[in-house]
Amino acid sequence: MTRIAIMPALFASLTLSLAACDSGQPASTAKPAAAAPDKLAAGDYEVQAKVTSIRSTDGKTPLIKLKVGDVVTTHGCVDEKGTPQPALFAAAGDQCTAQNPYFSGGVVNVTLSCTRAGVNGKIMVNVDGSTTAGGLKGNATTTTFIDGPGDYELRTELAGKRVGACTARG
Repeated sequence: MTRIAIMPALFASLTLSLAACDSGQPASTAKPAAAAPDKLAAGDYEVQAKVTSIRSTDGKTPLIKLKVGDVVTTHGCVDEKGTPQPALFAAAGDQCTAQNPYFSGGVVNVTLSCTRAGVNGKIMVNVDGSTTAGGLKGNATTTTFIDGPGDYELRTELAGKRVGACTARG
């Protein structure tokens, strides 16, 4: 019986507390941010990858000339299905194929298996991100499996935007 009498009192107290939160100010007229699309729109994209960490995975000097803070810009096309070319996330000159790509529901996720001229072994790039109103954002981790010394793990923060229609790049 006591519980029944307490519930209306708690409800009234909560209602009065919430009413006190009204500042009397008019509701904000700011436009809400544009919603992120389900997939990337077709077109040419530019991605900037900011290096956040580099570490040797074999105890030797990493076979990479980048340093923390460097920004690398790549370009690539996204097709009508919302699937980007591997070049959008790969180092210049690398030849890559996409493994298990997933570009749907606002998710950008793909692993690239790459080779590089003059280097024996594989370079694996894992991209994990999301679409934004103007492009994409996320992170990439590059891990090398090179014959010989110099293996490394490179982590980058990605920010990409659509810059126009796809064109042939030389």
